[in-house]
Amino acid sequence: MDKMHLDINGKSGRVLVGALPSVRQVVKPVLRTDCGVVTRVRLVGGLPARVNPSAVSADELVQGDPELDLALAGLPLDEAMGAYFDPSAELLEPVGHFQQTEVVSDALGHEKERRPYQPRSRNLDTVTPIKIARRLPMAQVLSMFVFKHCHQIVHEDSLSFEFLFNLAKDLHTQGEMALIGAGPKGAQPLVVRERGQPYRAFLSGEISPAGDQYRLLMLLSDQELKLPTPVELPQ
Repeated sequence: MDKMHLDINGKSGRVLVGALPSVRQVVKPVLRTDCGVVTRVRLVGGLPARVNPSAVSADELVQGDPELDLALAGLPLDEAMGAYFDPSAELLEPVGHFQQTEVVSDALGHEKERRPYQPRSRNLDTVTPIKIARRLPMAQVLSMFVFKHCHQIVHEDSLSFEFLFNLAKDLHTQGEMALIGAGPKGAQPLVVRERGQPYRAFLSGEISPAGDQYRLLMLLSDQELKLPTPVELPQ
């Protein structure tokens, strides 16, 4: 689980944030052969980047192996490495003289704005805690935003239990959801993963009928529910 620095009514503390527990236990498959347990490994296929195997003639195949790069074939592929290439260049070489652009679209999918892409750092657990910007009725929030991810906020000791239980109870009693954000005033979006997407985040609380258990969820949204502009159809 990840940690989040959360501020509630002027009191801050670090709590745990993780995925929702699975209803059924996920069984990880084990691949076993006569040699024992085996695992999958990605390897370089050994195909030259500039050769189309379907265009190689029979005579070329008889004389050699033009469709194979035997020096690279079978080497492990490091998935952490990546590069960009110009497919129209005669010689494939990594290029870096380009700019990543972020395209913003409207409700109908039409391009509205283009701006330079700026990588964002994760801001859940920084010196400045995540704050509650404002609270809204639950019905209003659920009808205004599209939620893409849901995380559960849990405690790790008795102090954080009381900290989160009181918040979940208050939200449950008032029928509200809390809009939270980063920055000094809680006005900045949350970035859950390094170089990830910024999201609006809302807290939703629930208390068990017995009043001794709580559920506190963090719902993430990057899209509002808006009615498109009416379009007049031709007669």
